[in-house]
Amino acid sequence: MNAGKLDTRVLIKRQSKTADGFGGFSSTLATQTTIWANVNYTGGDVATKNGKRDRNLVIELTVRKKTADAINTTDLLEIENESGQFQINNMFNSNYKYYTTITATKRE
Repeated sequence: MNAGKLDTRVLIKRQSKTADGFGGFSSTLATQTTIWANVNYTGGDVATKNGKRDRNLVIELTVRKKTADAINTTDLLEIENESGQFQINNMFNSNYKYYTTITATKRE
């Protein structure tokens, strides 16, 4: 993998809770960090669930290993200049010392 192929900016969104002043909490998505990745669209299918058609778009991101260490599997990914957010399915080290591969599915 050539580091020059990390050409897509990806926002890492994490849910944060703040007190609402009435004994409860309010949840919002906040940008945790921004990373550079190589994004490949690997698949997608259209399925019908409960009378509603869903489109599941699957992507594979390759990022630097040290960058991926700060990402939790509960975080959401948002590709810059594209709509929608991706939920992380799996993270694994594709190259032992240098790169991590993340697979994610688009949430619609």
